[in-house]
Amino acid sequence: MRRKFGIVAIAAVIGFSGFFSSGLTEKAFANEMQQRLNEVKDQQSNNESSRSEKQNEVNKLQSDQKDLAAEVDRLDKAVAETKNKISAKKEEIDSTRQEIEKLKEEIEVLKERIAKRNELLEDRARSFQQGGGAVNYLDVLLGAQSFGDFLDRVGAVATIVQADRDILQAHQEDKEALEQKELEMREKLAALEQQLTDLENMEVELKKQIAEKDKLMKELRQKEQATMHEIHQLENEAEVLAAQEKAIRAEIKAAEERARKEAEERARIEAERKRLEEEQRKKDAEAAAAAKAAGKPAPPPTQVSSPPPPVSSGNWTRPATGSVTSGFGSRWGSQHYGIDIGKNGRTGNVPVVAAGSGTVFQAYKSSSYGNVVFITHYMDGQTWTTVYAHLDSIGVSAGQSVSKGDFIGNMGNTGISTGPHLHFELHRGSWNGSKSNAVNPASYINF
Repeated sequence: MRRKFGIVAIAAVIGFSGFFSSGLTEKAFANEMQQRLNEVKDQQSNNESSRSEKQNEVNKLQSDQKDLAAEVDRLDKAVAETKNKISAKKEEIDSTRQEIEKLKEEIEVLKERIAKRNELLEDRARSFQQGGGAVNYLDVLLGAQSFGDFLDRVGAVATIVQADRDILQAHQEDKEALEQKELEMREKLAALEQQLTDLENMEVELKKQIAEKDKLMKELRQKEQATMHEIHQLENEAEVLAAQEKAIRAEIKAAEERARKEAEERARIEAERKRLEEEQRKKDAEAAAAAKAAGKPAPPPTQVSSPPPPVSSGNWTRPATGSVTSGFGSRWGSQHYGIDIGKNGRTGNVPVVAAGSGTVFQAYKSSSYGNVVFITHYMDGQTWTTVYAHLDSIGVSAGQSVSKGDFIGNMGNTGISTGPHLHFELHRGSWNGSKSNAVNPASYINF
């Protein structure tokens, strides 16, 4: 993404530097720059909205992480509490098992007591069977020696009978206590084991929830990192857009300055043209007065200067008004490396303008070209060279920066020339003596 923004920024700079060379007028360029500026502002607004949305997402993710961390902390505490309960429950189970062991010992004691009573009862039963049972008690009573002895024997028999009953009652109670204790032992142990199982299941479930929370936390953190990365990209884009806006504003300011200078130059040329016309009118008036004094007809007025050619859109514009008197290609048995534009019998000055924006790198008088101007241009990543030869006068100097349509001299007949005209050459690349880079100007400029 950053590489993309970098390419955009570079393209923007190249694009800005090529606008004037693309042939836009200063006003059209300013309008184009203002449109680009508005587009950049829209992009900046969208960028700011996107960054705000992403920041809100990050804030929401951080809030979710905070809530999730609190929930994980709660679950951790629940797990710890459950583990404590499990430990306590295990201790309770161990204690219960110890109680069960004691209960087993008590049960064994009860069993021994029950067994002894059973032996005693069995002995009684055998004695009853061998001695006739209740008859023995009657013999005991009838064998009394006196009434007092009878009463003693009756009390003894009653005591024995009651003892048997007590033995049977104790026997029954011990058996019931034994059964009750065994039942309580089994129920309590089963309940504790069930509680332990429930707590262990709860611990497993809590750990499962914590694992799910941890997984969600990881996803939230990854999403937060991804969103932060998007924010960083948007911030980088914002920097590029800000730099682009600054460059556009600088270009607009430069365009306004160039437009001002161009307007001043046009005003100067127009003022100079009017001055020359005024001088010529005075000369024509003086010539007419002299002719009248001599009784001769007045000569026709002289045209001082033709208007410059209109500046067209695109990379190039026509360098001078007039018809093409000789085209690019073979001529008189040799190669003609340019296009000639004739003066067409016009009197006065015929202005020649820069066919494109660029820098004058040579302006002098050549033995063959006569007064000549060379301009280098850089358009859409390509270097070009234009040549304006046989000028009557030169209006620019080497090193001077010119815009498309700027005045550079007047059409003339200097150097090796057969009449007043402009010899115009276009080279794709640099100029050289063999003119190997020369191309047909008519392929790029509407003549």
